[in-house]
Parts: sequence; C-alpha cells; structure tokens
Amino acid sequence: MSRSSLSGSPVGSTAGSPRGSLSRKARLAALSLVLGVGAALSFTAPAHADLPGADAQLTRAPYLSDATTTSVQVNWATTTQSRGSVRYGPLGDCAAQTATSASLGSPITVGSTREYANSVTLTGLSASTGFCYRVYTASGTDLLGTLATPGFTTPDSASSTAPFTFAVLGDTGETTNSGVDDGSVNVNQANVMSRIGSSGARFVLQTGDNTHPGTSQTQYGDLNQTGADVSSWFGPSYWAQPGMRIPLIGTVGNHSMTATYLSVWKQPALTAASGGVFGMVDYPSYLGSNAISYPTTYYAFTTGGVRFYVLDTAWGNSNTGSATGGSCGSHCAIYEQDAHAHWQSGSAEYAWLKADLAAHPTGPKFAFFHFPLRSDSASEPSDTFLADVEQTLLDGGVDLVFNGHSHLYQRNSAGAGRIVSYVTGGGGADVHSVGENGCSATDAYGIGWSYSRNRGSACGAATAPTDDAQVYHFLKVTVDGTSVTVAPTDSLGQTFDVQTYTVTP
Repeated sequence: MSRSSLSGSPVGSTAGSPRGSLSRKARLAALSLVLGVGAALSFTAPAHADLPGADAQLTRAPYLSDATTTSVQVNWATTTQSRGSVRYGPLGDCAAQTATSASLGSPITVGSTREYANSVTLTGLSASTGFCYRVYTASGTDLLGTLATPGFTTPDSASSTAPFTFAVLGDTGETTNSGVDDGSVNVNQANVMSRIGSSGARFVLQTGDNTHPGTSQTQYGDLNQTGADVSSWFGPSYWAQPGMRIPLIGTVGNHSMTATYLSVWKQPALTAASGGVFGMVDYPSYLGSNAISYPTTYYAFTTGGVRFYVLDTAWGNSNTGSATGGSCGSHCAIYEQDAHAHWQSGSAEYAWLKADLAAHPTGPKFAFFHFPLRSDSASEPSDTFLADVEQTLLDGGVDLVFNGHSHLYQRNSAGAGRIVSYVTGGGGADVHSVGENGCSATDAYGIGWSYSRNRGSACGAATAPTDDAQVYHFLKVTVDGTSVTVAPTDSLGQTFDVQTYTVTP
C-alpha cells in the first residue's frame, strides 16, 4: 500500500498572538488552580509533601503501565515489604476481583531510604471500558487511605472506529525552575502533568528521557523526599495524580541508559504481542565505544484502527568512543553510535520494524522515538543518521512521527522523502532556544527559550514566546475516523499551532 494521503490545516490556534510575560507568581497561581489548591498558596517555590489522605506506608502513588484491551499493570512503592494486592472491577463494583503479586515487593533505594516496589497485573478486562481499583498491603491496609478511588478506561480494540484521545510527552523529570536547580517544585512540569490529567487522554506516549540528568530511583523519587534531582517524577506535584488514571507507554532516551528504566516502566504484554524487545541487550564495541549492555525498548500496538510504533533511538552520552558525528559534529556522536547499534542493515530492531510494517500494510500509523528527525536546536540537532529509517517509515505508510531529545517545540513539514514530524521536548526538562544556528526550511513552527538571554525564540510561523511557561508543553492528539488533530498545549493550558490532518483509513 502506498503511504496514506496526509494533509494538514491549522484550526483553532492561539499561536502568533502574544500572551503576555508571566511572572513566577502567575505560574504558581496557575499551578494552584490545576491542582485545586486554595488561594492561601504561598507564592514561593513550594516544597514537596506527602500525598494527603494516603496511608503513611505509601511512598509512590499507584501508576499504570502496559495497558492493553484486556489487562493493565498497576505499580506502586511502600515503606514495608509484602505481597501487594489490588482490588478492582468495573465502575460501580470496584472490589469485584482481587489480584495479588506473585512475589514480595522488590527493594529499591531512594536517596538513603529503602523502599519496596510492587507491581500487579489486572487481567480479564474489556476494551473501551471503565474500571476502578485500590491498592493494599498483604495485611489488608488500604494504601490509598481516604483518597478517592482512581479509575481508568482501557484502550479501544484494534477495529474500533470510536474517537479517542492520547497525549505525547517528552523530556521530563527535572527539579529546575528558570534554569536554576534548587530542588523546589518544577512549576512548569507540574502544570504540564496536571493538564494531561484533565485532557481526556486515554494513555500517554512518552518519547524518552523521563528523568534528567540521568535515570536512578532517587531521581524518579517518591512522595516524601526532596532536593536537587530528587523525586522529579513521582513527587506529589507531578505524576502522582494523573498516573493513577492514565497509563504511560514509553521508550528509552539517552538519559535512560540503566536497567532502572525497565524496572519502573514494565511493558511485557505490549512487547510480547508485537514480538518486540523490552530488556537489557548486549552491544559490541564500535568506533572505540565500550562493549556494553543497555536497556532496549521497541514494540508496537494497535488501538482504534491506528498502529503505534514505539522505537529505540538512543545511546549513552559517555560511550561514543571515537565517533565524530559526521558533518553534524560532536553533538551527533551519540546519533552515529545509535545508528550502528539499531539501524544498520540486518540489525534486530530494523528487521523487526520492516517486518511489522509489512504485516500491517493498511491503516494510519504513528511512530514515536527519542532522537529527532529534524531539530533546529544548536546542542541537540537533527539526526541525519536516521534518513534511511525515515524512508522506511514513509514507505511503510507511517503518517506522523513524534520525537523528543531537543528541549523545545518544533513541527516539521512533509515533502519528498519527509514525514510530518514533531519535536516535543518541553515536558519538564530545562527548555532550550530554537534556531540559534538558523531556522531550516522544513521548520513550519518552532518555539524555544534561552535562560542566559532571558528571552524566547521562534522559527517558521511562530511568534517568539514571552515566557518559558509557553514552551513547556505536551501534545494532545485526537483521532476521529480519518481526522487526526494535534493540539500542542502549554503549561498554562493554552493551545498553539493546532493542526488537523486527514489520513486514509
């Protein structure tokens, strides 16, 4: 089948109209609204606190992963070790069934504290159905205490034609505000995650680099501990609330090169169903790099008639050997190593991707991976080593590509040998300028921020933002038959550069 016909047109965008320079006080006020905090909120950087109402044993609020039409994984952490259990059922009968873990909670260390990570898979679910659940210790303690019972909706079946919405989020997990890492709540990230929670998204696709500057249990953190680079994901202002209700599906980035990523974001059912890989893989030396074992994640799934490809384009920053990055220079040495490991002819991932594309010749297709096909960031530029991969995706009928890595927003136009691609790297990590070395002709809309210059930047049809809060964002994507709308939404809740595409069913 030839590639789906694809056209884009702007709808309902607030782009191009200045939204005013916003003070930190205003951003904190926005945070108070989305979190439901009263007017008494202090306009200083708020400290983390535990989750009010939860049992004191709970150190990570329940969060969902590996969502299929018939199952989902519930994960959480506690101060005590036991066989965790989950009582769940359809809405209105939340304790109809009980699932208990087969083993004791796994020991993890967050800061200097020993905690225990629990995972339980809920089975026997039905597609497009609402369910609710609560988590317990082996002795029967309700870890959610007086908190409301969380609910979620399972993905639609592969053949469903009902409209659905998902979110795309990239490059998160910093305790930085206005370029300063002081360990206080990252207000922009907190706002982005809260907006996702109220967006109606059925699930979240994360395009890599959940935490910065690296991946550790301490950086993922918990509900209690604070500090620079501590609790930048599971802190109570971040994923604690939306994660109870919205499953996250993701891939590794160059800051995720440890087994910790795999232990936090388990996706066994999705991986097995598509014949993909979600585990540690041994890589040989290339151009002087160290032979090494890295987490490797690639798999696919279909929901609502759309095939989703979650790919691995990542490599560790400190293991580039003598790679030069070609004409791109040293910033692209990790791209060169990734291309050799994953995307040379005959590599396992490339062979899997080609086979899966051939096995699914019809219907819309979206691809998600970390390194960007095109980026006008000076420090995280376009990955030219992925040119053959883009052609493979194009020939296989992929309609849209979503990338991260560059901490900005950029929409790239289609053309000969090009797919419409997005860079969505404004989920919480320090945002960067766009176009410092010039704006490419394919950059239809790009925005960024410089903390050293204290000003915004823009490419294409965009107007330079007046506050960094306008660069922090996620993408809200709605599929309705042959219509796909991508609505970038900033940390203040304002949409910009909204595009609607038509795809062939």
